[in-house]
Amino acid sequence: MNSEPHPHDRQPENDQNHPTDGAPADASPVDSTPETLQPAPKDEPRNLHPSSMLFEALKQARSLVSAAVIPGLALLFGSGLSGWVISLIIFAAVALVLFSALWGFLSWRATTYSVGGGAFYLRRGILQKNERTIPLDHVQSVDTVQGFIQRGLFAAGVLDVVEVRIETAGGGSGETDATLTALTRDDATALRREIERTRAERTGAAGGAEEEEPQPTVIRKLTTRELLVAGATSGQIGATAAILAFASQFFDNAIERFFSERFVDELVQTIAPNAFFVVVLVVFAFGLVAWLLSIAGTVLSYAGFTLSRSADGKYLNIRRGLVKRYEATVPVSRVQAIRISEGIFRQPFGLAMLRVESAGYGAEDSGVSTTLFPLIPIGEATRLLRNILPEFAVSPPLKRPPRRALRRYILRSVFPSLVLVSLAAVALTLTGVIEAFTTYYLVGAAVLVSTSALYGFAAFRAAGWAVERGCFVSRARSLARTTSIAPRRRLQSRSVVRNPFQSRLDLATIRARVASGGGGVTFEVIDIETKDAETLIPALGPNPPNAT
Repeated sequence: MNSEPHPHDRQPENDQNHPTDGAPADASPVDSTPETLQPAPKDEPRNLHPSSMLFEALKQARSLVSAAVIPGLALLFGSGLSGWVISLIIFAAVALVLFSALWGFLSWRATTYSVGGGAFYLRRGILQKNERTIPLDHVQSVDTVQGFIQRGLFAAGVLDVVEVRIETAGGGSGETDATLTALTRDDATALRREIERTRAERTGAAGGAEEEEPQPTVIRKLTTRELLVAGATSGQIGATAAILAFASQFFDNAIERFFSERFVDELVQTIAPNAFFVVVLVVFAFGLVAWLLSIAGTVLSYAGFTLSRSADGKYLNIRRGLVKRYEATVPVSRVQAIRISEGIFRQPFGLAMLRVESAGYGAEDSGVSTTLFPLIPIGEATRLLRNILPEFAVSPPLKRPPRRALRRYILRSVFPSLVLVSLAAVALTLTGVIEAFTTYYLVGAAVLVSTSALYGFAAFRAAGWAVERGCFVSRARSLARTTSIAPRRRLQSRSVVRNPFQSRLDLATIRARVASGGGGVTFEVIDIETKDAETLIPALGPNPPNAT
């Protein structure tokens, strides 16, 4: 263990941004105040790989081009492609290239990183210097991403660099706490090991000594067939359809701009006799395009998905992505829960996705949620867990809510539909068109309410819970049927909730919470017997009554 005092330990006492040995870590994991720049830590500051200049230049160029798109198009459509407009475009392009190249060089010069004194330091900034300090105790993960250009350079045998992303317990869900644009793969691996080793030395945990880099063992790969099936059953068609619907307004604008009103009128008159079939064809084509795009999105995200385990068995390595290659490391000891999600299109085929809720690397209880495997036969899920996470390999029969809870499940599902139907009736009445649309309204209302009732019945059928080998197993349905497995010792909280309506039927809701992401994840089973819920609370506590 290194006992040499760290330079930051010699800072004035009013400096609360750098942790000291034996002192509790700062509640805020990140300090980015420029005025608190400190002397360099023990390790010498290191520069990024010179290729970082290229990536920073491209990032700056993309930002400038994005900002100039709208005014540029307005100028182009307003003035036409005249001589001075062409000259302006050429001048802007040259200026963009020169400025981006200069920006990339200055950014590379200004960016340094180092590890020492129990913290990671990142210094950067061209116009305004910024030093970010992250206590190692707060580091949740050190992941790498290899983008399209980086992958192309690697495929061409030119360069093997990756982007390193460091996440902390207190970081936001949508922004990485520290990003190193370009490091060689060896440097990225060395940095991750250095962070782990330094933290282990500070906490006295095993593994502080220098160890050989473990060679991961491939556990399972996603085959091409499984990848396509995952895309076809991903259930992302709804989101894709929404994007297409948004984009369709530009199609409408294009029709108005490039086709004459006469042409549009003649087209409408032509298809009018077969309007119904045209609408059906358009809807079918729209759905088909949305489905194909959802498949393409899944392929881009999960192509090459490989689940590996380190030689010492302490880490699970996840690699995925076609255009961008993501590589994540999940410490086995920090896994909080497993979720087995059977999507609405996958459940009939006995397929599921595995997700892992992990507390990451740090000592805090917050963490990350990520895909453990995107598509797997439900019968194989327990076998895979037994291989990599045996503590979670349970599949007990579930106890279901009592029959009298069915009415509440259906009422909860139908209530929003009844509100929507009522609002539609009021709107149609106020606009005076209720008589013209009575048939359509009644049919639509019947379909909506019936579908909602069926959904409530399906949610009731899916709900259940069990406790086996110290794991709390719960199952619930939103659109997907999700089975959650969390060891009792990983639960952060357990609670029983009863509202007046549940009390009348002697029902209750059991909730358990584990660390994951910024706010954790809650598992709940609604409307179980009150006596079962009250029995579960001590059974899921740290000292269960029947524990041996």
